[in-house]
Amino acid sequence: MLKQLILMVMVLAGFACPADARAKADTICPQPLRVHLDLHAPSAYYDTSGQLRGMDVEMVQAIMQAAGCQWRWHVTPMTGARIIKSLQDGDIDLMIRASKTPDRDRFAWFSQPYRQEIVGLYARVHSDLPQSLTLADALRLGLRLIGPASGWYGIEFEQYRNRFRQEKRYTAYPDAKIGTELLFATPSRGELVLIDADLFYHFVGPDRVMDIRQASPNLHITPAHLMASQKTVGPATMAALNKAIRRLQQSGELQQLEQSYRPQLLRDQLDGQAKLGAAHRIR
Repeated sequence: MLKQLILMVMVLAGFACPADARAKADTICPQPLRVHLDLHAPSAYYDTSGQLRGMDVEMVQAIMQAAGCQWRWHVTPMTGARIIKSLQDGDIDLMIRASKTPDRDRFAWFSQPYRQEIVGLYARVHSDLPQSLTLADALRLGLRLIGPASGWYGIEFEQYRNRFRQEKRYTAYPDAKIGTELLFATPSRGELVLIDADLFYHFVGPDRVMDIRQASPNLHITPAHLMASQKTVGPATMAALNKAIRRLQQSGELQQLEQSYRPQLLRDQLDGQAKLGAAHRIR
């Protein structure tokens, strides 16, 4: 009799636990989260078998699984401004690699940082430029800058971007692939490019990497967040995502994924900057 009672308790517990887990998951993530991806390696891309891969793809997958959330990739090509508007309207739930700003705080939630975003100022090796430049130097010398059409890179860059535009010495690119090609274009579209370093080294490729150099000695390192629509994502979901990020950072899993996709040359530059204690902002 006692054995039968114990068996019955175990069976009931076995049925109750999955139900409780499902109920909890339904509360945290009542429906799959629509996550927008810009398809640019090494952030996100289709491999030869047609599977989505990349630094942000694998990091977001790990975060979603740890949070107990389902997700659905949104890969329709859009400009940066259109992505923000779609998230604000609730047409997508999450965007990756976002910078936190007061303006975006009005309509979006931000997760804890899940990785670093690295931005560098680059030039061609053969260009007749000083060995080390700042954006202030570039303005003073009358140089042309190739830079992002949209996106937030800090208040200092926003001020410089406006000044380069006013002087008609700014060529805007819609994505990092085009930005990279503009640096190599003939005739030249600019002596300098400000760009996401992970993407830039990928698009430069091994055949051209010896023809580029850091124009500024300092790489601009900023925290990258998941940015969620306040219209469609609730506080419980954000709390679960943040808890998952903290746990995966403590275990080192997120850092390992980030470094596995980062080019060795860029990792060496970051290590050198850390050792020198260089400032983390492009002046």
